[in-house]
Amino acid sequence: MAGKPVLVTVLALVVVGCSSSGTPATTPPSVPISASTVAVATTTLPPTTATTMPVTTTTVDRVAEIEAIFQDLEDRRLQALYEGDKEAFKSLFANKAYMTRSLDVLDRVEFVARPDEVVVDLVSVIGDTGECIAARVLTDAVQSLGPNGKSDRIIVLELVEDRWGFSYIGEGWACEGPHPFSP
Repeated sequence: MAGKPVLVTVLALVVVGCSSSGTPATTPPSVPISASTVAVATTTLPPTTATTMPVTTTTVDRVAEIEAIFQDLEDRRLQALYEGDKEAFKSLFANKAYMTRSLDVLDRVEFVARPDEVVVDLVSVIGDTGECIAARVLTDAVQSLGPNGKSDRIIVLELVEDRWGFSYIGEGWACEGPHPFSP
């Protein structure tokens, strides 16, 4: 019953404040209020709930994750090209048809320096289904490849056996419908 004395004390202070002569009712009472005479109500806010966003909406965390995926693949691609490592290069692809078309690059890329400073900027995400990502990507590898080291491309990645791989580069396919390299 500790709550009743506090209530009575606060009520008494309100009555005294309202009934004092010559003092408006809005003036606070002159009686000091101690911590033991004040009741404080606390409110607990309900927990927030997660909302499901449509596939076309990309969160900041997902954009950072997608950019990191592209950065990793580009770093590994240039390293494989620099070392002439055919198996490492082949492992970067999500489908055999695109990998086969890309193998001739192994012998044609000329480096001016080791590929250490590659910058990948994700300009926009065109499609993201969780198993397929299509994005416009700017890549700057000028320090390694010279003046031809900049690119602005649409790149499509697919998830195959829990790893991301290059699936298609260029306009015309962004995770929807049949793959352009399908038989």
